[in-house]
Amino acid sequence: MTEEHNALHKKHRQRLKEKFLEFGLDGLADHELIELLLFYAVPRQNTNEIAHRLINEYGRLSDILEADTENLVEIKGISEHSAVLFKLILASINKYMNEQNDIVNAMLTPKNINKYIKNLFYGHTNEVAYMLLLDKDCVVKKIKKLSSGTVNAAPLYPREVVKIAVNERYPYVMLAHNHPNGNAMPSQNDLKITKTIELALNFVAVRLIDHVIVSGEKVISLAKNFKVLEKE
Repeated sequence: MTEEHNALHKKHRQRLKEKFLEFGLDGLADHELIELLLFYAVPRQNTNEIAHRLINEYGRLSDILEADTENLVEIKGISEHSAVLFKLILASINKYMNEQNDIVNAMLTPKNINKYIKNLFYGHTNEVAYMLLLDKDCVVKKIKKLSSGTVNAAPLYPREVVKIAVNERYPYVMLAHNHPNGNAMPSQNDLKITKTIELALNFVAVRLIDHVIVSGEKVISLAKNFKVLEKE
């Protein structure tokens, strides 16, 4: 890279940064946003070309952030360093959303439960399972991560759920896990393990009030939609 080309490159980067600072994301095209992000992982290359390759391959920023690291590094110009940057951004979004909508000490109601439960899964591209412990007023007191699995599975172990319930001594429990594949419908195994856990919790006088499955903006309650749990 010649000194003249290097100077032009620096000016282009500076103009793009100033454009963002003045207009925010509304002032940037999708490829410009990705180009700007890549400035911090690719110091000396033309990130405009790399950004266009990513757009051509994935289409949207959200799909780029959710892509597997192994697939990202197959794009010309994307190193492991750049791929990690995208995963870090997604994880940071997840942490921000959780902190902004902290479910702990929230009273769950039919009106707010979908919002709170969805926030648990922002940024997760693999299946993750959580156990929520609630007091007698349905206020969430603690959240325990039960497992973090693959794109298609996050195991739930009745013995582990009962162990936590006995140690924590809260009267109500709710389970939640995600389906990153876009389909929130429960599998037969989801229904079966939910019933098994409910029966196991009954022996220690703890009630499983619901098992919720989240896929993007879709939220399905097994208690409401599939009636696998007994009512009080």
